[in-house]
Amino acid sequence: MIIQQIRNATLKIEYGGSTFLIDPWFQDQGTGFSAKAVKPEMQGIRCPMNALPYTPERILKDVDYCLVTHLHFDHFCEDYLPRDLRIVAQNHEDAEKIRQMGFEYVTAFESELLTFGDVTIHKTKAIHGDSKEVVKKMGNVCGYVFEAPGEKRLYLAADTIYCSEVEQTIRQYQPEVIILNCCEATTPIGRLIMNLSDVEKVCKEAPQAVVIASHLDSVNHALLTRKDIKEFADEKGLSAIRVPADGECITV
Repeated sequence: MIIQQIRNATLKIEYGGSTFLIDPWFQDQGTGFSAKAVKPEMQGIRCPMNALPYTPERILKDVDYCLVTHLHFDHFCEDYLPRDLRIVAQNHEDAEKIRQMGFEYVTAFESELLTFGDVTIHKTKAIHGDSKEVVKKMGNVCGYVFEAPGEKRLYLAADTIYCSEVEQTIRQYQPEVIILNCCEATTPIGRLIMNLSDVEKVCKEAPQAVVIASHLDSVNHALLTRKDIKEFADEKGLSAIRVPADGECITV
């Protein structure tokens, strides 16, 4: 497989003969939302904080399917997306919202698994926050596990904290590659996704896996940067962690 970090949680994954675009956010730099940040110096900064590494046209080239984990602004934005893009949403509610934006081919991922050519994708549970209050506000989100003949098993955890659901997914599927959204995005009501402790727990739970750090350096409510993740990995001796730059490809 080839995993290309695009920006934030947007990824382009070549897997089992198909190319998947994950959580597309092609919005122009500084033209989107500004989250309620806990760092005073980050308040009022509009996202995305960085530019795309390539043009949307180049990123979209050869994409077969678009998988969406949820509809937060930094995970699905209609800007620059062709209306004939084949999109798979986590449920009927999200699928209907995407259709209302004018997209023609939208499927709801309501079953336990879907197949795309030789690729089987399982929908997994994710907990988007460190308290009931945060989870209620953030709403439903899912992750995905990819399987295909001749490919290593891939777990895209999506926007989640480390929790029993993530632990169960790792134990059930024994993924050899895991992608984590780990910028420790935090607002005044609490933490939304993984922090350094969570990353370490994943590495210990899946010592066989390559762990790819994503969702970094793009939103103003993040508490961690790529530099922080790299320094933590070095300090803890977590050699399995990869921290790709925007546009960088990792072949596994």
